[in-house]
Amino acid sequence: MIIITGKIKVQSSEELSRVKDALIRRARKSRTDNGNIEYIFSQNLEDPTELILTEKWTDETSLQEHLDIPDEEFSQLISSALIERMVVTSSEMTAERTLLER
Repeated sequence: MIIITGKIKVQSSEELSRVKDALIRRARKSRTDNGNIEYIFSQNLEDPTELILTEKWTDETSLQEHLDIPDEEFSQLISSALIERMVVTSSEMTAERTLLER
C-alpha cells in the first residue's frame, strides 16, 4: 500500500475559502480512480489555514495512473493559490493495524 501525506498552508482564511471547493472536487474525483482506498483533505484544528492531505493507494501503479490523469482545475489551483508552504510525501507500507476503534 502507498500512503501519501501532505500539508498545504495557505496565507489566509480568505484564501482557504477560495481553494476549498476545488479541493473537495479533487478529492471526490480521486476517490473514483482505480486503486484508491482513501483520499481526504482535512483542516488542522490548531491552524485553520493549514490543510492536511491523506491518501491511500493499493500500489505504485495505481498511484502513478492517478497522477497521470489531467486535472486542469487542480493544476491551476496549485499554481495560483497563495500558498506559504506545501509538502507532500509518499511512503510504502506492508501492513496496517488498528490502534483504536469505537
